[in-house]
Amino acid sequence: MIWLMIASFFILIIFGVPIAFSMGAAALLYILIEGIPLGMVAQRFFSNTQSFSFLAIPFFILAGNLMIKGDIAQKIIKVADSMVRQLPGGLGCVSVVTSMGMAGVSGSSVADAASTGSVLIPEMKRKGYTASFSAAINASSSVVGIIIPPSSTMIIIAWLADLSVAKMFIAGIIPGVLVGLIYLVTTVIVSIKRGYPRESKPTLREFLTNIRKAFWALLLPIILVGSIVLGIATATEAAAISVIYAFLVGLLVYRTLNFKNIMSSLRDTIYGTSVVMITICTSMIFTWVLISEGIPKLISEALLSFDLPSWALFLILIVIMLVAGMVMELVPNLFLLIPIFFPIATDLGMDPIQFSLVMLVSLALGMFTPPVGATLFISCYIAKVGIEKTVKDIMPYFLAGIVVVLLITFIPSLTLWLPSLME
Repeated sequence: MIWLMIASFFILIIFGVPIAFSMGAAALLYILIEGIPLGMVAQRFFSNTQSFSFLAIPFFILAGNLMIKGDIAQKIIKVADSMVRQLPGGLGCVSVVTSMGMAGVSGSSVADAASTGSVLIPEMKRKGYTASFSAAINASSSVVGIIIPPSSTMIIIAWLADLSVAKMFIAGIIPGVLVGLIYLVTTVIVSIKRGYPRESKPTLREFLTNIRKAFWALLLPIILVGSIVLGIATATEAAAISVIYAFLVGLLVYRTLNFKNIMSSLRDTIYGTSVVMITICTSMIFTWVLISEGIPKLISEALLSFDLPSWALFLILIVIMLVAGMVMELVPNLFLLIPIFFPIATDLGMDPIQFSLVMLVSLALGMFTPPVGATLFISCYIAKVGIEKTVKDIMPYFLAGIVVVLLITFIPSLTLWLPSLME
């Protein structure tokens, strides 16, 4: 019956049923056939969501929405513009650096792709960049939104793996910066080959002016992550503080928030939180069935029985995660893969925090690859270009992302050095 459940899950996906409903329906089919009381479904659907940590998710989403509706993206774009526009492919480089800055504000790759892309993609096309390249840069660079803290995805991983949110946040800083830097180098190399233009070199006065105007926006991630790391506030408390901060900055400092923007932010937060939580709830039921049938243990024992060296097993896990990221959304992947892969990683001697970042970055690469890449769809829609035309331009960024995954897999200090300073 377990294989019938898994088969029905993939069949529903093929027919276009959303991932959350596919997982829920497949698990319900198994429960009905096995005669398990339906009350168990309701219990599993709601019980594990009664977590104080999960309260941080709507707060982070709301803070990000308030910042974006308050026109923060424009100010961060100007800072990025005055930092890197003189490089080859200047506007492409600005897109990458802006995504790194927005990551600390919104904590969402999809929000970053939409807010940054709507400004920079039309400008890049006007300056002679191809629509496919413009979309590829925006789609790929925006994945740092869930790697550089704060990140609601990290909260989910920490909850599933019983890890410290504070350590997860600080561990994501170096990998997130590495992804941004390697994408910056990739953009420069591609731009030199294609002859994309440089922009004029900014003056020091222009740079300092842009920093001053964006100061309050750039201060948010420092306050948020700093309060968590220093033990001043929990992740949920810090997320609530970030909402108050974003509201006051947008209303009183930048004066870009109005009643319409606030209501729009609340509506988008309700929608975004609902999507995340319904996926979490149905994933919990599906994962509970798998665990109760011993599937994670079975897969773990099967992989370990091959008696391969640890580096080879890690490569196998990475390949599986990369493929999973391409064909399924990130949150369901976390619920499916963490129970299976974490025991393998710990048996092989990898620190759970390190493996969490390896998994996060591996799955994040799927956000800009077909067939279900969320940031890819958004970027192609803004650029008015077909996804099939963008694939070739995406490949250098996908390969560069794999390099980062390998680095953080085989160099533990890249993820563990900063968390070790907290001990």
